[in-house]
Formats: sequence, structure tokens, C-alpha cells
Amino acid sequence: MLEVLILILGGCYFKDESTTLDEAEEASHELYCERAQIKDGQTVLDVGCGQGGLLLHIAQKYKNCHVTGITNSNAQKNYIVMQAEKLQLSNVDVISADVTKFETEKTFDRIFVIEAIEHMKNIKLFLKKLSSWMEEDGLLFVDHICNKTFNYHFEALDEDDWYSGFILPKGCVTILSASALLYFQVKLIK
Repeated sequence: MLEVLILILGGCYFKDESTTLDEAEEASHELYCERAQIKDGQTVLDVGCGQGGLLLHIAQKYKNCHVTGITNSNAQKNYIVMQAEKLQLSNVDVISADVTKFETEKTFDRIFVIEAIEHMKNIKLFLKKLSSWMEEDGLLFVDHICNKTFNYHFEALDEDDWYSGFILPKGCVTILSASALLYFQVKLIK
């Protein structure tokens, strides 16, 4: 039996206390697909695709979708490509690029930005770029760390702060407020 390890860097959805980690990961991917209204045959872009968990999930479940990931990590790209090959998926592409500098003429039916927008320093410019990559009836799905009320630049609590040492390096992210993206509602079609 072919064994493929797919790592998740995003969240999980625990339906109840007996849910295992694998089940919670699967439930999270299913919930993302449901909320983004993924349909077989669509083109999907996963910005900042991590280790490819969602990207590979979509490619496996929706065989006629073409799924593209963009990451600034060659190691992540190589890992995802290796997993796609093991799973014999021909509907996956991974681009190694800085998304803030990357340009493409391609458009997508769905764009996912999961726990990546926090790394963008100019949200307005980033969203404008994404809108140019969307089909006219496309949807953008954003999942981000947020504060109930305020935007703030993440800083370590102290030098022993585990979270900033291993998850979000000091000074690398801005935590948006829960309503922050409402301030960027502009006409997103070409």
C-alpha cells in the first residue's frame, strides 16, 4: 500500500471531543471546500499553500479541477510535487515565487488565502493583485488569524515567548481585526 504523509499547517475542525487529528484535518478541508463552493472542473489557486494539505485534498476529491499552489519556499514546493506524484495527481501545479512580485495572465475560479494574508504588508495592493487573477464570477476565500477589534503588528511577549519563536517570528505578521477586510471592498472585477 502506498503511504503518503500530508502535513497540515492550517487549522483543524473538531466536530466533537472524540474527533481525531486526521478526522479534524479532513473536516477542515471539507469545510473550506464547502464554503468556497468548490465544484469539479474549476481552476483553484492556493496562495501560500504550506505543505499542500488543502491543495492535495482538492486535487484528489475533484479530479477535474486544476489546482495551483504558490509558495515562496522551494522545500514546500518540492514536498508538494513529491506528494502529488506519489498520489498520481496530474491536476496539480506548484509555483515557487514571492506572491507580491509574481505576475500571471491566468485566472482562477477560486482563490484560497489561508493564514497567509497576515504576512502581507499592503493588504489593498495584495487584494487588488488577487482580483486580477480571478474569473469574473470567481470567489476569494480568506482565512486569517484575527483580533476581535483591532489590527496590530505581532510582537513577542518576551524573549521566552514560544509562539513567536516557532510559529510567527517576531515582526513578520500583522494580525487583522475580524472586520478588517470589510474596509477593502472595492469592485474586484476587471
